[in-house]
Amino acid sequence: MLACLDREWDAFDAYLFDIDGTLLHCRDAVHYFGFCNVLSDIVGRPMSLDGVMTQGNVDVGILRDALALAGMQEEAWRPRLPQIRQALSDYVITHKHEFDAAALPGVREVLTHLRGKQAVLGIATGNLGPIGQAKLEHVGLWEFFTIHGWSDEFETRADVFRGAVAKVKETAGEQVSLCVFGDTPTDVAAARANHLAVIAVTTGIYEAEDFASCPPDLLLRSFKDLLPPR
Repeated sequence: MLACLDREWDAFDAYLFDIDGTLLHCRDAVHYFGFCNVLSDIVGRPMSLDGVMTQGNVDVGILRDALALAGMQEEAWRPRLPQIRQALSDYVITHKHEFDAAALPGVREVLTHLRGKQAVLGIATGNLGPIGQAKLEHVGLWEFFTIHGWSDEFETRADVFRGAVAKVKETAGEQVSLCVFGDTPTDVAAARANHLAVIAVTTGIYEAEDFASCPPDLLLRSFKDLLPPR
């Protein structure tokens, strides 16, 4: 466990959390098939996300990268982006009864602990708003968060974080101390770009060694590492 925080992990004023791989694990492919459905409509032939980096990306970035890989010029789809975002969200919400997701071990206990310390809890995710909210509601975590940093208006994770930080500061003041939780090296890089402390968990697809070139301030196997032993 790498530990370089300048204070105890639970002593920050506010926290921002990634969703997929950090707070919860989705065993379904609803979000994936939403991408495929929307991309197929745009391109006019069956599409997948083969060859597209999805981990650590954001929804609009995934759409952009998939369309570039398919050879579609940006001017052919960029003006339709609001409608494309809506179509992706609509697909996922229509199929949310197919969700097979669960909160990861220790997540609920850590969130409850931080809320008990009066910390501001927020989301900073690559998900579009309706999709992220639906996932959090499905696993019973939506109620914990008062700040919502979605990717609707952003194409990089660093910009998502920047937007979420601005919302936190509107609520808690300019001098707020803030820490990010994520599960990918991109989360760490985005936190660094915004001068934020960052805690990473290896509950997604990345192992501890994958963070060697971009180490977080604290690296955990799971949220359970933060809880007192029973």
